[in-house]
Amino acid sequence: MSHILFVAVLALKSPAAPAAVTLVKGGDLHVGDGTVVEDATIIIRDGKFAAVGGPELTAPSNSGVTLVDARGKIITPGLVASDNQLGLVEIDLEGSTHDDARGGDHPVRAAYDASRAFNAESSLIQVQAIGGVTTAAVAPAGGLLSGQVAWVDLVHGDHRGALSKAGVAIDGNLGHSYGGSRAAALAKLHEVLTDAQVFRGRKDAYERAQTRPFAAHALDLQALQPALAGQIPLTLSADRASDILAALDLAKEYKLRLVIVGGSEAWKVAPELAAAKVPVVLQPTRNLPGSFDTLGARLDTAALLAAAGVPVVIAWLDDSHNLRNITQEAGIAVANGLPWAAALRAITLEPALAYGQGTTHGSVAVGKVANLVVWSGDPLELSSRPTDVLVRGRAIPMVSRQTLLRDRYRSLDKFGAAAPSTNSNARPRPDTGAAATTATTAAPPQK
Repeated sequence: MSHILFVAVLALKSPAAPAAVTLVKGGDLHVGDGTVVEDATIIIRDGKFAAVGGPELTAPSNSGVTLVDARGKIITPGLVASDNQLGLVEIDLEGSTHDDARGGDHPVRAAYDASRAFNAESSLIQVQAIGGVTTAAVAPAGGLLSGQVAWVDLVHGDHRGALSKAGVAIDGNLGHSYGGSRAAALAKLHEVLTDAQVFRGRKDAYERAQTRPFAAHALDLQALQPALAGQIPLTLSADRASDILAALDLAKEYKLRLVIVGGSEAWKVAPELAAAKVPVVLQPTRNLPGSFDTLGARLDTAALLAAAGVPVVIAWLDDSHNLRNITQEAGIAVANGLPWAAALRAITLEPALAYGQGTTHGSVAVGKVANLVVWSGDPLELSSRPTDVLVRGRAIPMVSRQTLLRDRYRSLDKFGAAAPSTNSNARPRPDTGAAATTATTAAPPQK
């Protein structure tokens, strides 16, 4: 016992371990809210922004400080990927890698928590991270109400630490998501939300079997309580203008915080969306109708919504393998009328605000999580690339399964390529200089 007390006292008297400090120096910082700081100085301590300013900001001494040289480059907040199944689906055609949906035929799955199925070792995480995506809103799929959305920072391999917050939203679907009819889906959603309200005040009676049957399991009704209390949003996938209007009516009736996902025809009801302050998550390149619900899709939807005062979030909604394409989507939105600053905000701060995480993510501000990207040029240009990516204040290795495969097979010499052809019309063999030689010694990708 005396030995334990001695160790405890010694620990109290010992000086605290020095905080991990990173200094990002130079470059033009686009804060995320439209503010630009030229020749910026950013100090990061213990994974959060400790100070943000211009060249006049006093930087810590170089002793024990990690320096990121951003001179001549552009700095932005880490990008946020909205409404995806990153870490829930690894291979589309391999069922054993799917954890994106709760089984069974019941359309209400609100209790399904995506954070409990998230795979922090997914090879897709690093692919997105080195493309500038540092945070993802990971959502379940299927059903009328799919489940709870997880807010995840892209820390590859960290099963305990990757999750930032569970249950930041309840995800759902309108249209033909139930009963073969949009009217049936809407009626069922009304029934479930009403039952959830009743359940809130009659839990004890339910436990004693003294209530009528409810439209969903008690766990699902309980999971809906934060949404009914306005603490988290309900993210509903809807494309047709009539579905979006129905969702707005639903949100008004039950006092819900609503986010529309898809929104192909959202431009048709932009004044109503703006009045209700409802964000729209959309993919600009979904401009061709894939169904009758999206007949009104157009390339300038983001610009039209922003001009009307609707909060716009730009996302890649096609799959979870290419979430990094949100910079291209944002660039296309700019080419079709969306202001550049609004486009950057649509992939940084706006998604954080839509999911209720604006106090911790989405912009470069003191106290927020230090997710940061340093770009070689304009991040919305295809020719630009991230040179440094920091997730929670730590620079990640700019390596992924894709880069390892690229380097491994860049040169085929080691695989016994055939001797040069004697055909005079044959093309010359590609250069096998230093880059190719180095590639042959790269570690093989993990299976």
